[in-house]
Amino acid sequence: MRGKIDIPPTIQEGFMDLFMKDYYLALKENIFSGAPMFSTELEMYKWITHIINNSEVIDSQKLVCASSPYKSDRKDATCQAVDLGLYPTEFRPIHEPGDGEYNRHINWSRIDLSIECKVHSTDQDPFDDTREDQQPLAAARKKALSHILTYVENVFMHQHRTFHYMILFLGHYARIIHFDHSGVYSTVKFNYITHGAILTTFLSRYSHYSAAQRGYDPTATRLERCNPLIAQMRKFGQTKATEHPDDHVQKMFNDSLDEAWPWHKLEVHVQRKSGEPEPQRGRLLLSRPERVTRSFVVGKPQFDAGGVVGRGTRGYVAVEVDATGRLVGPFVYLKDAWRVDHPGIEREGCVLETLNQHEVPFVPTLVCHGDLEGQATRSQDAWAQRKADNPRIKRSFKKHQHYRLVVAEVGKPLEEFGSGFKLVSAIFCCLLAHQAAYEKAGIIHRDISSGNILLYKKNGVWVGLLNDWELSKQVNAPAARQPDRTGTWQFMSARALNNPDKEIVVEDELEAFFHVLLYHAVRFLPHNIDPDSVPKFLEDYFDGCSTKGEEYRCGMAKLMAMEHGTIKLSTYNTMPASLKFLHPEDPNRSHVLDSLISQLLLSFKEAYALDPATMPGQEPSQVQTGEDIEAFWAALQAMPNVNDKGPVTPQKPKKSRAGKSKAPKPSRRSKRKAATAAGDDPKPLSLKEHRPVIELFREFLSRKDWPPNDKGVDLRVKGVKVKEAPVSSGEGGSRSTKRQLDDPQPGPSTSKRSRI
Repeated sequence: MRGKIDIPPTIQEGFMDLFMKDYYLALKENIFSGAPMFSTELEMYKWITHIINNSEVIDSQKLVCASSPYKSDRKDATCQAVDLGLYPTEFRPIHEPGDGEYNRHINWSRIDLSIECKVHSTDQDPFDDTREDQQPLAAARKKALSHILTYVENVFMHQHRTFHYMILFLGHYARIIHFDHSGVYSTVKFNYITHGAILTTFLSRYSHYSAAQRGYDPTATRLERCNPLIAQMRKFGQTKATEHPDDHVQKMFNDSLDEAWPWHKLEVHVQRKSGEPEPQRGRLLLSRPERVTRSFVVGKPQFDAGGVVGRGTRGYVAVEVDATGRLVGPFVYLKDAWRVDHPGIEREGCVLETLNQHEVPFVPTLVCHGDLEGQATRSQDAWAQRKADNPRIKRSFKKHQHYRLVVAEVGKPLEEFGSGFKLVSAIFCCLLAHQAAYEKAGIIHRDISSGNILLYKKNGVWVGLLNDWELSKQVNAPAARQPDRTGTWQFMSARALNNPDKEIVVEDELEAFFHVLLYHAVRFLPHNIDPDSVPKFLEDYFDGCSTKGEEYRCGMAKLMAMEHGTIKLSTYNTMPASLKFLHPEDPNRSHVLDSLISQLLLSFKEAYALDPATMPGQEPSQVQTGEDIEAFWAALQAMPNVNDKGPVTPQKPKKSRAGKSKAPKPSRRSKRKAATAAGDDPKPLSLKEHRPVIELFREFLSRKDWPPNDKGVDLRVKGVKVKEAPVSSGEGGSRSTKRQLDDPQPGPSTSKRSRI
C-alpha cells in the first residue's frame, strides 16, 4: 500500500468535505461520550453494539449493528472476521444455538459498513500520522493494517462496490476510513468521548443515504433466490450440460453457480463502435438511444485479482438477458475492472475492435464494452487538493473508472495445458497474435504474462489466446503515458525491471514469453531441479527483486540467466548443475524442450551484450508421437487469418537445366537445424523482430519426438498463487494482482501475483 494512504491534518479538511458534503448541516448529539475504560475487545464489542442499536442515530428499519469477531464467513478461504458491522436489517447475521449474542458468522456479501475494535490506541493503530506516507513501521501496527485491508478486500470480492467505509475504534479514539480503488483515505485519530458528535453524525448521515451513496454499484443487481433469473440460470446450465457434456465453457459456467455465492445481473453501458454516427439531438428523433444497456447474469467469478487499490479485475462466464428477461446464448466472458482513467490510455474494448478489424488471430472477439456512468474513484481528488497545498507530498493517487468488457471467447488458464507440446503450441499461437497486432495494427501488448495467455478450443484443438490488452499502446504513440513501468513483475524483461522508464519493445515482449514458458515448464515438466527446491527457485527467479535506493529492480536469478545464457542450480541442488529438462521416461535423455530453452537463453545472452556462450547440441529423443502435432497444424491451416500456419517440411532438390538435381540454398532455419544435429553450437537469434523466434518455435513444434505424457504434478507450493508483482495500476492489498509498479512488493514476503 505504499503511496496509497492519505490522512488530512484535521477531520474537517479533505475527508468530510469530499465524501460527505452535507456532513455539518446538523451535528448530532454524541452517543459515545459515556464510554467506559475497556480492558478487553469483548467489552468494546458489547458496548458499541448496544449503544448504536439502542440510539436513534441509525435508521433501524434499514440498518442494524451486529458483532462477528470470532467466526469467519463459511465461504471465505481467508478465515478472517471483522469485529462489528452495520447490516441491512433483513439480512442481519444470526447466532447459532449455544453461540451467544456476540458469536455470529460474518457475512461478507451482506455487510454494509465494517467496524474494527482495538483496545490500544497507538500500538494497534494501522496508520502513523507522524510519517509522510502514513505507513506504520512497528510489526503490530503493520499486522493491523494487513487485517483491515483483508477485510475490505473481502467486501470488494463478495459484493459489487464503488467504495466502502470502515470505522476503527482504538481505545477511546477512532478513525473513519474511506476505501476505493484509487487509495485509502482516513480521518486523523480523534477522541470520540470529547468529539464523538463527528462520529454520531457520520453514522446518522450514512444510515439515511441511498444504497448507491453508501457505495453499492447500482448497475449490479443481486439476484435473490426467489428471482426468476435464478431458475433460468440453473436450467440453462443443466440443458447445455446435457447437450455439450465435454464443453469446458459449460463446466465453468456450472461451477460458477455456487449456491453459497451471490449471483448478479450486471449492466454494460455500451460504447459506440468507431465510425458509428452520433445519435441525433434537438428536434430530430434520436436514431438510437443515447445509451444502450445490455445485461448479463453471472455467478461466482472465474477470476478475481483481489486487492483493494488498483483495477480489482474480475472475470465471469456470463449469459445475456434479452429485453423480455430471457437468457439467450451463447456463453460469453465478462470482465469487470476499474481501469486507469488517464489521457492517452485507450479502453481495452477499443483496442480489441481494432485488432478484430485487422483480423489479428488468437485474440478475443469483442461483443460490447463501455464505462459505467458516474462510477469513478474519488480519493485522487482529495489527494490532489492536499498536494496543491503541499507540493512535498509524493504519493500518487490515480483516477480509476469502472468499466465492463464482454468478449465471445471463454478460455481456461494456461496452467491446464495437457503436455509440453501443447504448452509450447499455445505460446506459439500468442507469438503469432503479438506479431500480427504489431505489424498489421501497430499495437504492442506490453503485459505478456501467465495470466494473459489462455487456452481456447478452435477447430477441435487447444490453441493459445492472447488476452488482456488493457495496457497495450500504439507503437508510434508517445512512450510515457503513465509514471510507472508497465507489465507483470514475474514475467517482465530484466531490462524493463532495471529501467522503470524504459519503453517496452518487441525484445522485452519476446523475453516475457520466454519467462512464461519457463515458469510453467519448471512447475509441471520433468527437469533436474530438486523437487523440494522448486518453490524456492520460482520465488527467486520470478518474484525476486533487488533495490537501488528506494526503487525496486530485477532479481539476481533472472538477471544472471539473461546475462549468462544459462540457469545455474547450485543454490537449489546438492550437485552444482545448470537447468536441464529431462525425458519423462529416461532421466538420462533430454526433453525436446531443453533445446528450445537453451537456444532462447543463448539469444538473450547475446542480446544482453555478453560474449557468445557455447551450448552443446541435444540428441533428439526417439519417442514418436505425431497425433497432437498433425492435429495442431491442421487446425491452424483451417484458420483464414493465420499466415504462419505451416510446419517445417524438408526441401526437395531442385532440377537444374541439365536435368541434374541441384540442392537448394539452405535457409537460416535449415542451417540452424543442421548445426544442432551435427552437435555444432547454434547461433543466437535476433530478438529485434518476431520472425526468428516464431521460426524457432515452428521448427520445434514440427518435430515428432515430443513425449505424450510429460506433464506431472504442480511442484509449486500448494495453495499459493504466484504473485504478479506490482506494475501498472498498483493493485495493493493482501491479494493484489496487476500491473504498474505503484506499489511494488516483490519478494518472499508476498504470495500474490502482482501486475505492475
